[in-house]
Amino acid sequence: MRCLYCHHKVNGEPTLISFFQRDVPLCQDCRSALLFKYPGERCGRCHQLVVTAVDICRDCRLLGELYPAVDKMYTVTDYNEEMKLLLHRYKFVGDYALSEVIALLTDFNFKQYDYVVPVPVSDSRMKERTYNQTSVILKALGVKYTDMLGTKKVKRQSELSRAERLKSTNPFYLLENVRDMNLSGKRLLIADDIYTTGITMHQAAVAVKSLNFQNIDVLTFSKTQHI
Repeated sequence: MRCLYCHHKVNGEPTLISFFQRDVPLCQDCRSALLFKYPGERCGRCHQLVVTAVDICRDCRLLGELYPAVDKMYTVTDYNEEMKLLLHRYKFVGDYALSEVIALLTDFNFKQYDYVVPVPVSDSRMKERTYNQTSVILKALGVKYTDMLGTKKVKRQSELSRAERLKSTNPFYLLENVRDMNLSGKRLLIADDIYTTGITMHQAAVAVKSLNFQNIDVLTFSKTQHI
């Protein structure tokens, strides 16, 4: 077998069980590099590095006041140097197969939710990439997801300062058929590829808050660390 990421040979031979479990291998070096988390104390909510461990950091308090909708927050790994390279290839070079690598790194119980919703991309972004990067990862994980949100064309979040992001109008809106669904009391997970300032995830959560979900949690596959 060969590592799905670096393509070097991995010890061991495929078995009938591993074949049906989609046990495509990652070598230990690649797994360790991609799952690397920077050492240090963390915010108990967003997992941001902080000087002293706290249940909720200053940024989370501010976002909670501006966008009071998110219950719990989860992330798979830090946006470390290797993950940065992977996501660049995946999103901007069109290396679609890397969704399988991210799926292999993701150990998360999606079954605890009634609905999983990927953060949408605008029509212009879809034309550029031809796919929603988060939806494809969910497919690779075998997770059933529901498109509930649309988004207006906005400037790339990575091109905005934090102050500009905080002042930005919420670009997300409910798709037409969503209000006809009986969602009251259901459990929702919103998924996205990268958590940078958290504004995108909080705005997405606010957009669905009126549907009266029991809880709205968020999952990102990587978390930027401001170090």
